[in-house]
Amino acid sequence: MMMTRIAVLVSAILLVGCASQASAESIFNDGFQDGDANGWGAGGDGSVSLTTYAGNVSMRLDKQAAAFAAVTTEGYSNVRVSGSFAASDLEGRDTCIFEVSADDGANWTSIVEVRDGQDDQVTLHSNAVTSAAFDNQPRLILRARAAGNSDNDVCWFDNASVTGMWIVDAFNRPTRFNADDLLGGGVMDRPVSTSAFAPPSDAGEALSPFQGRLSFRGGQARGGFTIHRDRFEFDEMPDTELTQLPDFSFEFVSHDGRLLPAERGFITSDHPFWEYVLAPGRVWHEEGYGDWSRAALPFAVLEKNANCTHNGLLTFLYNADGDVSDVAYQLGSETCAYFQFDAWGLVEVSYQPGELSSAQALIDADTEELANRLRVQPLSALAMAYPSVDLTAFASEQDIDPAALTTFGLVYDGTHYVGGCETRFGPYPFCDELIIPSYSFAKSIFGGFALMRLEQLYPGSSQALISDHVPACATNDDWREITFEHALDMATGHYSSIVPDADENVAVQADFFVVETHAEKVELACRKYPRREAPGQTFVYHTTDTYLLGTGIADYLKSQMGPEADVYEDLIAKAIWEPLGLSSTIKSTRRTYDQIGQPFAGWGLVMQRGDLARVLDFLSDGSGAIDGEQVLDPRLLRSALQRDSADRGLSTGSDAFRYNNGFWAWNIAEYGGCGTDTWIPFMSGFGGLSASILPNGAAYYYISDDYDFVWGRAAMATTEIGPVCGSAE
Repeated sequence: MMMTRIAVLVSAILLVGCASQASAESIFNDGFQDGDANGWGAGGDGSVSLTTYAGNVSMRLDKQAAAFAAVTTEGYSNVRVSGSFAASDLEGRDTCIFEVSADDGANWTSIVEVRDGQDDQVTLHSNAVTSAAFDNQPRLILRARAAGNSDNDVCWFDNASVTGMWIVDAFNRPTRFNADDLLGGGVMDRPVSTSAFAPPSDAGEALSPFQGRLSFRGGQARGGFTIHRDRFEFDEMPDTELTQLPDFSFEFVSHDGRLLPAERGFITSDHPFWEYVLAPGRVWHEEGYGDWSRAALPFAVLEKNANCTHNGLLTFLYNADGDVSDVAYQLGSETCAYFQFDAWGLVEVSYQPGELSSAQALIDADTEELANRLRVQPLSALAMAYPSVDLTAFASEQDIDPAALTTFGLVYDGTHYVGGCETRFGPYPFCDELIIPSYSFAKSIFGGFALMRLEQLYPGSSQALISDHVPACATNDDWREITFEHALDMATGHYSSIVPDADENVAVQADFFVVETHAEKVELACRKYPRREAPGQTFVYHTTDTYLLGTGIADYLKSQMGPEADVYEDLIAKAIWEPLGLSSTIKSTRRTYDQIGQPFAGWGLVMQRGDLARVLDFLSDGSGAIDGEQVLDPRLLRSALQRDSADRGLSTGSDAFRYNNGFWAWNIAEYGGCGTDTWIPFMSGFGGLSASILPNGAAYYYISDDYDFVWGRAAMATTEIGPVCGSAE
């Protein structure tokens, strides 16, 4: 039904009143009353658990146990940290300590301490400290610890809180929406803090569920658009409608505080430039909203036929009668090296409540997705387990421009240690749902995995000929003797120049990445580069080769499984992503815009950071097996991961770099001062995506977009976990 417009008298200039004065707001708050300690890591000699007394939940620490969490206070001043302790059986110098570090653990500021004589098991001793040292920090580490000498020295920690004043004068952006802002039909005159799209720390349960279809016309939004970078001058092109969102009409169901889209992954549209990817959001209620509940949704718009990803947020109010407010939306971050912008606005929407036949399936899938994620800890937790590790080496400002960084993390021993996910308007409030692109990561985890899976199913298939399975390449003898594995290695013997990136730039200029049909793409891929030599001798980077590989595998698979077989769904999504428990986001791929729908293979995936962490964890194991079932061919995988010293792959123009079966490798021996060759396999994606699988079992990644591909400093920092020198063979 169409929304019932609520008459509210508000200023025509939205949010000016919100920005006129700063007020303290919650940055972090955890009283553990939800029975969960998410975001907290544990370490030290002792135990950490949640306990309940008289209806109050607190964190119990004994002996020398410690718990820690990381908070960003960027954009905040007058930061105040507070907490409480109760204790029992302290004697002598035994102490319960809550403290804060603004320099990754080098120095600590005590917030509250409880000692012998204050340990009556019941009384909560509280304190708060405000310090300029806490202001505008990318990472503030909170640590609660017991400093005792026996198991009966017990501390109960509670009421951890960080508040601050948003630096409105410096950033001039409001930090929240009032109900009137969304109900009044006004104009959103500038971007707001990302905190305005997030549930406040004291948010309550939504007053009513949300289930049905939400729709709006993107061209009717009232807002603004600012371009920061436009290297291809899209803004000068006619009829792109760059500043307008695509029309939005999607079904949702809420469950347990989460707002679940019925459609995930790539969603095609009639917009000439943009398409959507949706991710799960939140529903809640907050003080001052009356009988209105609030919803917020992370989403991304992606350039059609490409992988540039622009992350956004939207929010609206709804009630049990089926009424909705305007939607407020904002885009202020991206992983896109050539086109960057901010967009914001309000748009009138319609809501059609109704039962979704797929509701329970969506809920079950979301529950399973959450359960399958690796354990997530802040990066600071790594320093608790390995005190000597240099946290500043990860996503170091010496290697990566912070303004270009989307997110980063380290995977080790089943734990995903995560960095932040900043935007131009504050931290993205849905980091785990943030959409990230693959770019050429897909050459490894789509092209590479697809051939490894095919070889596992049909031994010898990696030696099938491109000319037998790609008719466009079979019109003359130029593609004779070129196998699927040659194409995966980018060693087809077809090239114009061995100068790095020269041929790839030719493909860009020939519009290989722009044409929309399979016939156009495959014709360019087969014909663009002349045959220079026999295959298997020279590496030349060609996305076209991976496209031909995907095309050949698709044909081979149909000959074995039947005409309905699909290279991505059958070899990748069902066989690998589903057993690994990956999100619905990564279970679709970019395809040509025709009836063939040929997957790109060499680019065109999107994922969430938890998906990437799971894949890296799988690669670190190196067996190619999931739950005891072999899914990838061991020979091809071992060579790709540099675990076969007899097959390092082809040189990429430098003695220190190789390429093998869709994966890069770097000999870090000289950089790391190793006494022996140390080949580290890694994935690389356009603009600044890197993911390395280290010999000590760790894997490190970052997603950025200013052409930074530097990670040696981070790799060597993991020597505190285990030795890096010496390849994992």
